[in-house]
Amino acid sequence: MEYKIAVLITTFLRDKLLYKTIQSIVDNYTKDCIILIADQGYNDEEKNITIDYYKSQIPLEYFQLPFDCGLSAARNYLIRIANERNIPYILMGADSIQFKQSYNFNPIINFLESNDKIGLVGFDLENSKCKWEYFMEVTPKGIQFLESDILVNYNEYIFKKVDICRNIFLVKTPTVLNLYDEELKLGEHELAFLEYKKRGYEVYWTDKIGFVKCNNQSTGEYQEYRKRLGDYLKIVKQKLGITGWVIYPPERKNKCK
Repeated sequence: MEYKIAVLITTFLRDKLLYKTIQSIVDNYTKDCIILIADQGYNDEEKNITIDYYKSQIPLEYFQLPFDCGLSAARNYLIRIANERNIPYILMGADSIQFKQSYNFNPIINFLESNDKIGLVGFDLENSKCKWEYFMEVTPKGIQFLESDILVNYNEYIFKKVDICRNIFLVKTPTVLNLYDEELKLGEHELAFLEYKKRGYEVYWTDKIGFVKCNNQSTGEYQEYRKRLGDYLKIVKQKLGITGWVIYPPERKNKCK
């Protein structure tokens, strides 16, 4: 069967959260989608049985990757799989991002196809710490986030033009091949969107489609690995030649990471 959208889920040491996220997709299965999962955590018989059960419910493929290979490597791997199978669009997700409903992505796809330069559309994410939809400008002091007032009305959908969005978006598959820097096991987000901008593609965002973030089921072991984020952000700063990190617009009161 040919699929129009590959839903990419990367996961690491959060099996219970992964299962809840998959169940949310089962409950709200969206036609023409296949779920591709890259797991860089542990493998065991119980997990195999659980994944096999979900495979019986929806189109789903599961890939066990080397332990702690990194988020960037896992994403690049799944993107290559989708591209090799000629799946034209990717819904980038994560083990913490759950479906709220069955979605109609056709209006988004129509917008993406309206211009070769339009590559990616981000969506709303309930329970995320804060919005992350801005223009970006690299300065010696850090990555300056700038508010956007560029809105495009396309077939009754309002799209805001930005350079970066949160980690839930629909994108043309070939445009993100090898996008993620595999030296970064964490902290890859901003650098990836800067690279996407360099590739010449435009990014938009709409709140007409929304998902929900669930982060309250992380294991202690996961949190230990998560503590390395600062180390990887130092690498990003070196690559960009900046001394600080994200610089928020002056009017933004809720500064968060």
